[in-house]
Amino acid sequence: MIVEVSLPLNIEKVFCYESDTDIRLGCRVIVPFRNKNIVGVVTGFSADTGMALKKVISILDETPLITSDLMELAGWISKYYMCSFGAALNLIVSDIRPTQGKKNDKKISVAQAADIQLNAEQKDSVSKIISSLKNPESTDRTFLLHGLNDSGKTEVYIRAIEWCITNGFSAIFMVPDVSLISQFKQQFSERFGDSMAVWHSGLSKSAKNRFIWRLEHGEIKVVIGTRSAVLLPIKKAGLLILDEEDDEFYKNIQTPKYNAAEVAIKRAEICGGVVVLGTATPSVETYFNMTKGQIKLLELSGRVRNSPMPGINVVDMRKFGKYVFSIPLKNAVNDALAAGRQVFFLVNRRGWFGNVRCLNCGYAVMCPKCSVSLTIHKNPLRFLCHYCGYKREPVKYCPKCNSILDYSGRGTERIEELSLKFFPGRKIVRIDSDSAKSYDMAYKIMKSGEPCILIGTQIAAKGFDFPNLTVTGILNADTGLSSSDYRAGERVFSLLTHAVGRTGRADLPGKVIIQTYNPEHYVIKSVTGFDFKGFYEKEIEFRKEFFWPPFAKLIAVTILGKTEKTVIEVSEKFAESLREIKNIDVLGPVPKMVPYLSGKHRWQILVKYDKELYPDTPSLISEAANKLHGKKDTNIIFDVDPAETS
Repeated sequence: MIVEVSLPLNIEKVFCYESDTDIRLGCRVIVPFRNKNIVGVVTGFSADTGMALKKVISILDETPLITSDLMELAGWISKYYMCSFGAALNLIVSDIRPTQGKKNDKKISVAQAADIQLNAEQKDSVSKIISSLKNPESTDRTFLLHGLNDSGKTEVYIRAIEWCITNGFSAIFMVPDVSLISQFKQQFSERFGDSMAVWHSGLSKSAKNRFIWRLEHGEIKVVIGTRSAVLLPIKKAGLLILDEEDDEFYKNIQTPKYNAAEVAIKRAEICGGVVVLGTATPSVETYFNMTKGQIKLLELSGRVRNSPMPGINVVDMRKFGKYVFSIPLKNAVNDALAAGRQVFFLVNRRGWFGNVRCLNCGYAVMCPKCSVSLTIHKNPLRFLCHYCGYKREPVKYCPKCNSILDYSGRGTERIEELSLKFFPGRKIVRIDSDSAKSYDMAYKIMKSGEPCILIGTQIAAKGFDFPNLTVTGILNADTGLSSSDYRAGERVFSLLTHAVGRTGRADLPGKVIIQTYNPEHYVIKSVTGFDFKGFYEKEIEFRKEFFWPPFAKLIAVTILGKTEKTVIEVSEKFAESLREIKNIDVLGPVPKMVPYLSGKHRWQILVKYDKELYPDTPSLISEAANKLHGKKDTNIIFDVDPAETS
């Protein structure tokens, strides 16, 4: 028989191979391609034309691993995220080979909840989710579970999953980062036993092979995983849950650059499932879609243990110059440690570059065209907007008050050194992306309640429950606010809100010290007032005025190449061709925030358009790219709905 095979290549083409054995649609095969063997997926069949064809080397699946539902989902990913069909299919377990381990003959069951009583809002949320699961005709297929930190979202998730399992369905529960899996794993295993399993990129190949075998044979009914779990070939996926749905880690950084939330919603649409997006700080796009009736809102308005939210003290750092620890913060830390409590210092540095501000009046250097902060470049020395290319000479003095501008920044390691100096003899624990290996140790110390100071970036600010943590110090709330990204306000609001929510979660009163040079900023005021709606109203007004999502659709185009001159030439030529397309805004080309990476120069073009009025724009952009592709020693990468735009 002649089979059509899609390969994980950046081309829209299937390749025909001859097979001596019958193969079903959706099975993965190993085939020769050029000078190597490669895994592909059988996506069709052809008549024998008599042409000499290469033969299939081996068949990986006895039964199709990629079902018709997943095949349809891959087709949508290919079209929406502007990648080849083969690249989209490759996202689904790629070359994993299911391997049988010790068979589990235990009957799948659900343990009884340990005397956990739901409040009225939790009961209502569970009831509405289950109602939609019961009724495939229901129009409520996507829910936003919006609640403060410690409002009981996890128990809502668990009760909805329990219904799925007892009624023959499966569930996928996602968290944005692998570091958050361990605490949910403990809770879920108590309720779901061996029917629950964990999936993430850090698993060994043998562990993944065994996982997929168990999945195929119906042993796994509940998956806890990171973003890639949304594409697992689990049977009868009734419920897909994303905790902290607004987190940027749900966006895949490799091509295809999919967003797990969007893929989950589409998968549920295809297979008749339900999606729950849970968070204390919904993304602006998610909340906007809720106001338009596309998502159903479920509200949890208070903390489940009735513990009060922590008191917040905003410290105007213009009164303290360049000191890292203000007097109010040092006093709060010393009092907490003396009482045997724990302290958390949030250092908001991840992903932000070029922080320039006036320490006297709070002025930040902004782009007059895009209303975002300018970024420092050294060669040549200048301020540059990574959206429109606006440039200006660097300045030493603040144009408002004539004070010297501050170009400095402090990371977690420096804060660790200063903590040892100002709080001698105290235990210091640091968690960030540079100290991930010590994460488990730090987590155990914090859970034990041992008095200490935890220093961390956003990885430590979300998802954790440390009962003895009573003081949080946000050392510089402005760092993210001067980022050259239109999402800066949203990201800082989310991060600060979650950091505040870590504090005083048990019966102990909590205190948060927010250090800022701009205490009047609407983000700071919204955080201190626990006012998401107030923040949203300000943010949506800004997005509408400057035509950013959800009002605009964004496609970031990155041009890569080994020769800078060639990359610039191709970028400029491509931008010219894009400007011939009607009804789109083309910003750039400009160098990426990191203009040279892994031996390649990188430039970017940002396209903005109205997706409702001009839905064919992506195909027009692809056509323009195809005319350039292959003519120069460059690659063109598309990022639809980019998480970062610089």
